[in-house]
Formats: sequence, C-alpha cells, structure tokens
Amino acid sequence: MVLREIRKGDDKMITVYYTNQNSELLIYKSINEENIYDKIIPKSWIYLTEPTEEEIAKVSQITGINDAIIRSTLDEEESAHIDIDDDVTLVVVDTPVVKVDDFYPDIHHFFTTPLGILFNKDYFLTTCFKKDLVIPSLINRLMKNFSTHKHIKLTIQILYRNAANFVTMLKLLDKDSEHVQKKLHEALKNIELFELMNLGKSLVYLSTGLNADILVLEKIKRVEMFRQYEDDLDLIDDAIVENRQAMEMCSIHRDILNGTMDAYASIISNNVNTVMKTLTVVTIVLTIPTLVASIFGMNFDLPFQQNGFWVAIIISIILASVGGYFLARYTSKTKNKRTKK
Repeated sequence: MVLREIRKGDDKMITVYYTNQNSELLIYKSINEENIYDKIIPKSWIYLTEPTEEEIAKVSQITGINDAIIRSTLDEEESAHIDIDDDVTLVVVDTPVVKVDDFYPDIHHFFTTPLGILFNKDYFLTTCFKKDLVIPSLINRLMKNFSTHKHIKLTIQILYRNAANFVTMLKLLDKDSEHVQKKLHEALKNIELFELMNLGKSLVYLSTGLNADILVLEKIKRVEMFRQYEDDLDLIDDAIVENRQAMEMCSIHRDILNGTMDAYASIISNNVNTVMKTLTVVTIVLTIPTLVASIFGMNFDLPFQQNGFWVAIIISIILASVGGYFLARYTSKTKNKRTKK
C-alpha cells in the first residue's frame, strides 16, 4: 500500500457516490462539478471531508439530517459510539490516519480521527475531520453486493474496511520499526531512540481506537436492524475478527518496542560503563607520574638530586607502564569472565 501526503486543498471536498440501475458506481466531486448539490439525490452517498459551515447547512437541508448531528461527528474529540434517533442512525468509529512526521521524516506518524456514518431511509452520509484512508480504499476495491441503496450493508462494509485498515497501518508501523532498529545497529544515536518512542506513541493511539471500535461493533451486532440478513451478521463478525487481530498485533508490537527500548538502554549503559572504566584506568596511570614528580619536587634532600629530572621521568615511565599493564590485564580478565557467564 503506497501512502502519500495529501496536498493542501485536495482533502477538502464533497464527494457524491451513486449506484445506478446497472450497478455502476457514479462518482461526483465538488472540485469537478459546478453544483455538487444537484447530484445529491435519494439513495446517494455523500462523503464530507473538512466541510465548511455552509456545506454542512446545505447538506443538512437536502438530506433532512440535523446539522448539529453532522457537526458533532466532525469534532476531533468525539468518541466512538452508536446512536439511533427517530429515523436517523449515527455510528462514529475511530479510523487510522497516517502522515510523515516533520521532525522524524524517516518514519510515519499514526493517530486516529473520528469517522461519522449517518443515514436515514433516503440518504447515506459519511464525515471525517481529516482525509481518511477507509473510504478511498473501499471505493478502490469494491466489496461484494456494494450499493449506495443498501445503507445497513454499506455501513458494515465501511466498518469492515476500517478494521482492515488498522491491520495495514500496523504492518507499515512494523516496517518503520525494523528500519529504525537497523539504523540503531549501525550507530546508536538519540534520534533513532526518539523515533522508536514516537512509534510507541502511535501504537497507543491505534490501540485506543481499536478498543473503542470493537465496543461499537459489539453493540451494532445486538441492534435489530443490523441483524436482518445473515450476510450482514457474517460481515460484522469478520470486522470484529479483524479488530481483534489488529488489537493482538498492537499488543505484540508494543511488547517488541518496549523490549527493544530496554535492550538499547542497556547497551547505552554498558557503553557508558566501558568508557568510564577506560577513563578510570587512564586516570590511575597518569596519577603515578604525578606522584613521582611531587616527591622529587619536595624541598629537602633526595637521592639522585643531580639527575633528579631524568630519574623522575624514568621511574614515572616504569611505574606507569607496570600499573597500566596490570590494570589492563585485570579489566581484560573481568570482561572474559562476564562473556563466559
């Protein structure tokens, strides 16, 4: 699956889908149509992405769906739930969104955003605050018995595709994780550790969205209108299975990332210990010449005073060499013992 950044302006539009009598899917976009509202007819599917207040009001007037309900689905803080009020059915789920991180361009940043599904007997409406991946993937790969006339089946198909997209996102996240770990093998740098932390944060977002979505799916399965056809129930079960699979993948990836972070933290700690040990040996070795020079610099008679400078140099070199040899040998033995263990 190739992911790319949506260009500014491409993601703000109204799209109308309609299945005609020949089962052909007709697609109308506001960027191409002079008056997109003329294309909104009964049994059509309206897809709103980052709509303006004027667009919300116009769509509400045509479809008869309260504009306050439409506006609520565009709230980024809206939680996943299902609500049936009079003739309007509302389903809100969390859908995965991906973008390239500005600070860490080598990895993707994953998070979730609410996807609203609203329908009455005549119109089907989906809304999203940001450009999502569910609707495009559903349109690109139409499922069996796809039709804008069958609102309940279309809702279930969107929910199934949403669950499948979580699995796709997790596979992409796994590739990002492998890429970062490969770079860490080559050289331990802070930026790679921060990238791993960002991937862990993405897993939290995806896991939270999956937990909310599976609760909605479980509730939908108990609603009478979604239990009318055996095929619909089977598709709901498939969506639940996909969600559970994604949740399991989230758990596995989180454990792997946590283990990786702990492992590299230990490696960094060991590297620091090695550096400190080396510096300690060097410090001890350099202390010996300082001690000898201090003794020969004292203000009283010492042997070899006539050639005191050269004597001090020779003694310092001999003692420093002997001390360095024994310290190096001791640290080497300690390292070998640890390796054997």
